[in-house]
Amino acid sequence: MNHPSGESIWGNINTALEIALNIYVIVAKDENGIEREGIMVPKEKAKEILSDKAISMAEQDGDWLCYGEDIKDVPMYEMLQRRVAACKRMEAKAVEMMEEIRRDGKLRLADYFGECAPPVQQEKDSPPPVPVRNGIYFVQSGGQDFFAVHEAVADNFISDMAGAFGNRQGEYLLYDLTTAAVPLFELSQIYEEVGDLIVSEDSLLSTLNTNFKTYVLYYNELIQEEAKIPPVNAPASLFLQKQLDRSANEPERTDFEEDAAKESHSHGEEADDFGYEP
Repeated sequence: MNHPSGESIWGNINTALEIALNIYVIVAKDENGIEREGIMVPKEKAKEILSDKAISMAEQDGDWLCYGEDIKDVPMYEMLQRRVAACKRMEAKAVEMMEEIRRDGKLRLADYFGECAPPVQQEKDSPPPVPVRNGIYFVQSGGQDFFAVHEAVADNFISDMAGAFGNRQGEYLLYDLTTAAVPLFELSQIYEEVGDLIVSEDSLLSTLNTNFKTYVLYYNELIQEEAKIPPVNAPASLFLQKQLDRSANEPERTDFEEDAAKESHSHGEEADDFGYEP
Protein backbone atom coordinates (compact mmCIF):
# COMPACT_ATOMS: atom_id res chain seq x y z
CA MET A 1 0.00 0.00 0.00
CA ASN A 2 1.27 3.49 -0.86
CA HIS A 3 1.68 6.36 1.55
CA PRO A 4 -1.52 8.26 2.41
CA SER A 5 -2.18 10.99 -0.15
CA GLY A 6 -4.96 13.11 -1.55
CA GLU A 7 -8.07 13.63 0.56
CA SER A 8 -8.43 12.51 4.18
CA ILE A 9 -11.04 12.98 6.90
CA TRP A 10 -9.12 16.09 7.94
CA GLY A 11 -8.80 17.61 4.48
CA ASN A 12 -6.18 17.49 1.75
CA ILE A 13 -2.97 15.77 2.88
CA ASN A 14 0.08 18.03 2.67
CA THR A 15 2.52 15.81 4.57
CA ALA A 16 2.63 12.07 5.30
CA LEU A 17 5.63 10.94 7.36
CA GLU A 18 6.15 7.26 8.24
CA ILE A 19 7.39 7.37 11.84
CA ALA A 20 7.33 3.58 12.28
CA LEU A 21 6.49 0.70 9.98
CA ASN A 22 2.93 1.36 8.66
CA ILE A 23 2.30 4.29 11.05
CA TYR A 24 2.02 7.70 9.38
CA VAL A 25 1.83 11.17 10.87
CA ILE A 26 -0.44 13.29 8.70
CA VAL A 27 -0.68 17.05 8.26
CA ALA A 28 -3.76 18.03 6.25
CA LYS A 29 -5.47 21.32 5.43
CA ASP A 30 -9.24 21.50 5.77
CA GLU A 31 -11.66 23.51 3.58
CA ASN A 32 -11.12 26.56 5.78
CA GLY A 33 -7.35 26.43 5.33
CA ILE A 34 -6.72 25.20 8.87
CA GLU A 35 -4.02 22.58 9.31
CA ARG A 36 -5.03 19.37 11.09
CA GLU A 37 -2.79 16.61 12.40
CA GLY A 38 -3.51 12.94 12.84
CA ILE A 39 -2.17 9.43 12.46
CA MET A 40 -3.15 6.92 9.78
CA VAL A 41 -2.58 3.16 9.77
CA PRO A 42 -3.47 0.82 6.86
CA LYS A 43 -6.33 -1.50 7.83
CA GLU A 44 -4.63 -4.58 6.41
CA LYS A 45 -1.62 -4.10 8.71
CA ALA A 46 -3.43 -2.85 11.81
CA LYS A 47 -3.65 -6.19 13.65
CA GLU A 48 0.10 -6.64 13.29
CA ILE A 49 0.96 -3.39 15.06
CA LEU A 50 -2.04 -2.32 17.19
CA SER A 51 -4.17 -3.86 19.90
CA ASP A 52 -7.85 -4.60 19.32
CA LYS A 53 -8.73 -1.76 21.67
CA ALA A 54 -6.64 0.74 19.70
CA ILE A 55 -8.19 -0.46 16.44
CA SER A 56 -11.70 -0.02 17.85
CA MET A 57 -10.97 3.62 18.74
CA ALA A 58 -10.03 4.61 15.18
CA GLU A 59 -12.27 6.27 12.61
CA GLN A 60 -12.32 4.29 9.36
CA ASP A 61 -11.72 5.98 6.04
CA GLY A 62 -11.57 3.52 3.14
CA ASP A 63 -8.44 1.40 3.54
CA TRP A 64 -7.16 3.44 6.47
CA LEU A 65 -7.65 3.76 10.21
CA CYS A 66 -7.53 7.39 11.29
CA TYR A 67 -6.66 8.85 14.69
CA GLY A 68 -7.42 12.52 15.14
CA GLU A 69 -5.69 15.00 17.39
CA ASP A 70 -7.68 13.89 20.44
CA ILE A 71 -6.68 10.21 20.18
CA LYS A 72 -3.49 10.16 18.09
CA ASP A 73 -1.50 9.40 21.26
CA VAL A 74 -3.06 5.91 21.35
CA PRO A 75 -1.13 4.41 18.40
CA MET A 76 1.94 6.44 19.41
CA TYR A 77 1.82 4.93 22.90
CA GLU A 78 1.52 1.38 21.57
CA MET A 79 4.37 1.98 19.12
CA LEU A 80 6.61 3.11 22.01
CA GLN A 81 5.50 0.11 24.08
CA ARG A 82 6.73 -2.20 21.33
CA ARG A 83 10.04 -0.36 21.15
CA VAL A 84 10.56 -0.63 24.91
CA ALA A 85 9.73 -4.34 24.77
CA ALA A 86 12.23 -4.78 21.94
CA CYS A 87 14.92 -2.96 23.95
CA LYS A 88 14.28 -5.20 26.95
CA ARG A 89 14.57 -8.30 24.77
CA MET A 90 17.86 -6.99 23.39
CA GLU A 91 19.10 -6.26 26.92
CA ALA A 92 18.14 -9.73 28.11
CA LYS A 93 19.87 -11.28 25.11
CA ALA A 94 23.01 -9.25 25.79
CA VAL A 95 23.06 -10.41 29.42
CA GLU A 96 22.59 -14.01 28.25
CA MET A 97 25.46 -13.68 25.76
CA MET A 98 27.73 -12.21 28.45
CA GLU A 99 26.94 -15.17 30.69
CA GLU A 100 27.73 -17.60 27.86
CA ILE A 101 31.04 -15.85 27.22
CA ARG A 102 31.93 -16.05 30.91
CA ARG A 103 30.89 -19.69 31.14
CA ASP A 104 32.81 -20.70 28.02
CA GLY A 105 35.95 -18.96 29.25
CA LYS A 106 36.28 -16.71 26.21
CA LEU A 107 36.44 -13.39 28.05
CA ARG A 108 40.12 -12.71 28.70
CA LEU A 109 40.57 -9.09 29.64
CA ALA A 110 44.36 -9.29 29.44
CA ASP A 111 44.22 -10.43 25.81
CA TYR A 112 41.82 -7.61 24.91
CA PHE A 113 43.13 -4.66 26.91
CA GLY A 114 46.57 -5.86 28.00
CA GLU A 115 47.57 -6.02 31.64
CA CYS A 116 46.06 -3.21 33.73
CA ALA A 117 48.62 -1.56 35.98
CA PRO A 118 47.72 -1.97 39.68
CA PRO A 119 46.38 1.03 41.62
CA VAL A 120 48.98 3.50 42.85
CA GLN A 121 49.41 3.35 46.62
CA GLN A 122 48.23 6.66 48.04
CA GLU A 123 50.21 6.31 51.28
CA LYS A 124 53.75 4.98 51.81
CA ASP A 125 52.77 2.83 54.78
CA SER A 126 49.62 1.36 53.21
CA PRO A 127 49.73 -2.36 52.30
CA PRO A 128 50.12 -3.28 48.63
CA PRO A 129 46.98 -3.73 46.52
CA VAL A 130 45.44 -7.20 46.71
CA PRO A 131 44.60 -8.50 43.21
CA VAL A 132 41.28 -10.16 42.47
CA ARG A 133 41.97 -10.43 38.74
CA ASN A 134 43.36 -8.18 36.03
CA GLY A 135 42.07 -4.65 36.67
CA ILE A 136 40.22 -5.48 39.91
CA TYR A 137 41.82 -5.07 43.35
CA PHE A 138 41.27 -4.42 47.03
CA VAL A 139 43.25 -1.43 48.33
CA GLN A 140 43.64 0.38 51.62
CA SER A 141 43.68 4.12 52.17
CA GLY A 142 43.53 5.90 55.50
CA GLY A 143 43.04 2.56 57.22
CA GLN A 144 39.88 1.88 55.16
CA ASP A 145 39.38 -0.88 52.61
CA PHE A 146 38.23 -0.09 49.07
CA PHE A 147 37.20 -2.17 46.07
CA ALA A 148 39.10 -0.84 43.04
CA VAL A 149 38.02 -1.26 39.40
CA HIS A 150 40.19 -0.18 36.48
CA GLU A 151 38.53 2.21 34.02
CA ALA A 152 38.92 -0.35 31.20
CA VAL A 153 36.81 -2.83 33.18
CA ALA A 154 34.33 -0.16 34.24
CA ASP A 155 33.85 1.26 30.75
CA ASN A 156 33.12 -2.13 29.22
CA PHE A 157 31.60 -4.35 31.89
CA ILE A 158 29.59 -2.28 34.37
CA SER A 159 26.68 0.10 33.87
CA ASP A 160 27.03 3.88 33.85
CA MET A 161 25.12 4.09 37.13
CA ALA A 162 27.45 1.55 38.78
CA GLY A 163 30.40 3.57 37.54
CA ALA A 164 28.92 6.77 38.95
CA PHE A 165 29.09 5.40 42.50
CA GLY A 166 32.88 5.17 42.30
CA ASN A 167 35.42 7.78 43.33
CA ARG A 168 38.06 8.13 40.59
CA GLN A 169 41.68 7.85 41.67
CA GLY A 170 43.99 7.80 38.65
CA GLU A 171 42.89 4.98 36.34
CA TYR A 172 40.74 3.31 39.01
CA LEU A 173 37.30 3.78 40.51
CA LEU A 174 37.31 3.22 44.28
CA TYR A 175 34.28 1.96 46.20
CA ASP A 176 33.99 1.69 49.96
CA LEU A 177 32.85 -1.74 51.08
CA THR A 178 29.17 -0.78 51.20
CA THR A 179 29.12 0.99 47.84
CA ALA A 180 31.08 -1.94 46.40
CA ALA A 181 27.80 -3.87 46.41
CA VAL A 182 26.88 -2.28 43.07
CA PRO A 183 29.96 -3.14 40.95
CA LEU A 184 30.35 -6.49 42.74
CA PHE A 185 26.80 -7.43 41.79
CA GLU A 186 27.41 -6.65 38.11
CA LEU A 187 30.95 -8.02 37.81
CA SER A 188 30.10 -11.23 39.66
CA GLN A 189 27.85 -12.13 36.73
CA ILE A 190 30.87 -11.96 34.40
CA TYR A 191 33.92 -12.98 36.40
CA GLU A 192 34.04 -16.09 38.57
CA GLU A 193 36.83 -14.59 40.68
CA VAL A 194 34.57 -11.66 41.63
CA GLY A 195 31.67 -13.99 42.38
CA ASP A 196 33.94 -15.94 44.74
CA LEU A 197 34.39 -12.80 46.86
CA ILE A 198 30.70 -12.78 47.84
CA VAL A 199 30.20 -14.82 50.99
CA SER A 200 26.50 -13.98 51.29
CA GLU A 201 24.42 -13.28 48.21
CA ASP A 202 21.41 -12.55 50.44
CA SER A 203 23.35 -9.81 52.23
CA LEU A 204 24.49 -8.38 48.88
CA LEU A 205 20.91 -8.21 47.58
CA SER A 206 19.69 -6.79 50.90
CA THR A 207 22.38 -4.08 50.70
CA LEU A 208 21.26 -3.13 47.19
CA ASN A 209 17.61 -2.94 48.24
CA THR A 210 18.39 -1.01 51.44
CA ASN A 211 21.05 1.45 50.31
CA PHE A 212 20.67 1.68 46.54
CA LYS A 213 16.95 1.74 45.81
CA THR A 214 17.31 3.98 42.75
CA TYR A 215 19.83 1.57 41.26
CA VAL A 216 17.53 -1.41 41.90
CA LEU A 217 14.64 0.38 40.16
CA TYR A 218 16.91 1.26 37.22
CA TYR A 219 18.27 -2.29 36.92
CA ASN A 220 14.91 -4.02 37.27
CA GLU A 221 13.37 -1.82 34.57
CA LEU A 222 15.86 -3.21 32.05
CA ILE A 223 15.87 -6.87 33.00
CA GLN A 224 13.39 -9.69 32.45
CA GLU A 225 11.27 -10.75 35.41
CA GLU A 226 13.31 -13.82 36.32
CA ALA A 227 16.57 -11.82 36.45
CA LYS A 228 15.31 -8.87 38.53
CA ILE A 229 16.89 -8.02 41.90
CA PRO A 230 14.44 -9.50 44.44
CA PRO A 231 13.64 -8.08 47.88
CA VAL A 232 15.63 -10.02 50.49
CA ASN A 233 15.34 -9.99 54.27
CA ALA A 234 18.95 -10.31 55.42
CA PRO A 235 21.59 -8.20 57.21
CA ALA A 236 23.07 -5.55 54.96
CA SER A 237 26.79 -4.95 54.34
CA LEU A 238 27.90 -8.45 55.35
CA PHE A 239 28.49 -9.86 51.87
CA LEU A 240 32.33 -9.76 51.97
CA GLN A 241 34.65 -11.64 54.31
CA LYS A 242 36.29 -8.31 55.17
CA GLN A 243 32.93 -7.03 56.43
CA LEU A 244 32.34 -10.16 58.50
CA ASP A 245 35.81 -9.86 60.04
CA ARG A 246 35.27 -6.19 60.84
CA SER A 247 31.84 -6.88 62.32
CA ALA A 248 33.25 -9.63 64.55
CA ASN A 249 35.91 -7.26 65.90
CA GLU A 250 33.59 -4.30 66.52
CA PRO A 251 31.76 -3.82 69.84
CA GLU A 252 27.99 -4.23 69.69
CA ARG A 253 26.35 -0.93 68.69
CA THR A 254 23.37 0.70 70.34
CA ASP A 255 20.12 1.25 68.43
CA PHE A 256 21.05 4.93 68.08
CA GLU A 257 24.41 4.06 66.55
CA GLU A 258 22.79 1.58 64.17
CA ASP A 259 20.36 4.25 62.96
CA ALA A 260 23.22 6.73 62.47
CA ALA A 261 25.23 4.17 60.50
CA LYS A 262 22.30 3.42 58.22
CA GLU A 263 21.77 7.12 57.62
CA SER A 264 25.43 7.64 56.73
CA HIS A 265 25.24 4.89 54.09
CA SER A 266 21.96 5.97 52.52
CA HIS A 267 22.77 6.45 48.82
CA GLY A 268 20.70 7.34 45.77
CA GLU A 269 17.33 8.93 46.52
CA GLU A 270 18.51 12.20 48.11
CA ALA A 271 21.91 12.54 46.44
CA ASP A 272 22.52 14.95 43.59
CA ASP A 273 25.05 12.55 42.07
CA PHE A 274 25.94 8.91 42.52
CA GLY A 275 29.68 9.27 43.14
CA TYR A 276 31.47 8.19 46.27
CA GLU A 277 32.06 11.04 48.69
CA PRO A 278 34.73 10.31 51.31
